[in-house]
Amino acid sequence: MELGRRPYMGYCFSPDQKAFHILVKMKDVPGSLSAILKVLADKVDLVESLSYGLPDGSAVWSGFGRSLSQTETKEALEKLIARTTMVIECQVEESESGIVVDSIHPGIEVSPGRPAMMLPIAGFSRICDHLAKILGSGGETILFEEGSALGQATGRYLNDRIGRGRLDVRIRAALGMYQAAGWGLLALKVEEPGVKYRIVARDCLECTEKSADRKECGFIRGHLGSVVSTLSGEEFRVTETSCRLRGGSACEFVLTLADPGRKTPLVAGIGN
Repeated sequence: MELGRRPYMGYCFSPDQKAFHILVKMKDVPGSLSAILKVLADKVDLVESLSYGLPDGSAVWSGFGRSLSQTETKEALEKLIARTTMVIECQVEESESGIVVDSIHPGIEVSPGRPAMMLPIAGFSRICDHLAKILGSGGETILFEEGSALGQATGRYLNDRIGRGRLDVRIRAALGMYQAAGWGLLALKVEEPGVKYRIVARDCLECTEKSADRKECGFIRGHLGSVVSTLSGEEFRVTETSCRLRGGSACEFVLTLADPGRKTPLVAGIGN
């Protein structure tokens, strides 16, 4: 199955139909969500939604829906939902000028406790281009160092969250998280377990604009080298053997253990 990118949950465009953002706090028991969806079935056409549990034993459902009737009001929806026995609290916001925004959640998280921001990929790519145009090789160095610093922080976070284990499995987990966060399709090839890995980015976010002022994806190169080094506990060196900025069809990064003689069971993917 091939699908496009997931729609962002923070707002909903609906210029031709009245739309609502519905936020419900409910009892975290079987049947709660289905009861809410049932009462909404003939009121709104749901377009996006999410649900998650809270530490106090309750749960939250947040969704966007286009009204099936132009006379529907947020007050009427709130009263309807509140009558559901599973509901603890609810809030409904109505669209204005063709857009309705989730004004309750202050932002997004890439994972629990790690807040993030949304930025168009083309915008990030232009920032990278501008740094290189103004600072030359110094701009490339800044991008590499900042990517490396973020990779180290991400590696420490993943080590705390998913623990130790086979390195290739944990690298794939990290790449999957990046893909879900919009970094592009990142494929891993294990050339020599614990010693050499190849990562191919078909749609690398750093070189979307294909600037003439840069010749490599320094931020991603620094990030991948640092995250793999931190996950493994050993130093990996990384080179970008192919880049779209140099006319390649994809960006390709080769990560090699700096000192193969120091290979450990963890790095080799044998131990825990």
